[in-house]
Amino acid sequence: LPIIAPIRDKNLDRETELKFANKHGIEIDAVAKRFSIDQNLWGRAIEGGVLEDPYNEPPDDAFIWVKTKNLPDKASYLEIKFEQGIPVAVDGKKLESQKLIEYINKKAGDAGVGIVDHIEDRVVGIKSREVYETPAATCLIEAHSDLEKMVHTKHENKFKSIIDDEWAYLVYSGLWQDPLRADLDGFIEQSQKPVSGTVKLKMFKGSLRVVGRKSKNSLYSHEIATYGTESTFDQRLAKGFVELWGMQSTEANKLQKKRSTKT
Repeated sequence: LPIIAPIRDKNLDRETELKFANKHGIEIDAVAKRFSIDQNLWGRAIEGGVLEDPYNEPPDDAFIWVKTKNLPDKASYLEIKFEQGIPVAVDGKKLESQKLIEYINKKAGDAGVGIVDHIEDRVVGIKSREVYETPAATCLIEAHSDLEKMVHTKHENKFKSIIDDEWAYLVYSGLWQDPLRADLDGFIEQSQKPVSGTVKLKMFKGSLRVVGRKSKNSLYSHEIATYGTESTFDQRLAKGFVELWGMQSTEANKLQKKRSTKT
């Protein structure tokens, strides 16, 4: 199908667009007149206007989903349940994906959570200042990442971060159809099989942090991790481990000292 994109093809600037809308009776709200805004279920992207100076603080009225004033003096909590990496319930309520995202958007936004303000590298090479409202995305990503840390080995977690970055880059760059994206999907799908459990988030005046997590697939063992008398970990094993783990580094350090002495 042909792509009809008059704003792009005619290379229109913001003022010309607004004049066109006014001439043809297209209503533009006050915020949209001052900023360029894209909005969907996952978030709002706000740019342009005073935000084109990266040192200017975004005005409060630019935000609709996230409260920036008169925030509650009492913390609120979210409990998000995942099944094989997919969020399926929040605060004890099983919801389909759209309703779940809408619920978190409202609750987290009311707590002031979900504003992202950063410098972004566009695919075409332009650096731009982007401001986002993403309450649900912020909470879900934080909770999901924390749960992965609990159920994956450290090697899986390290490699998964590389995969996540590459997958995000491909999608952001418009390369959804690239075969690599499907290849990465295969790894991601396999990695999510043990990612089932519940994560508890605490929100207070714009701050967000994980304060609890649980999973039947947890690799955390109280008996091994505890410092108490019930610990099953033999600390004496550490001596041999330290010597082996640092062997190459120790030898390299000795060699460097010899070289520096000769010079």
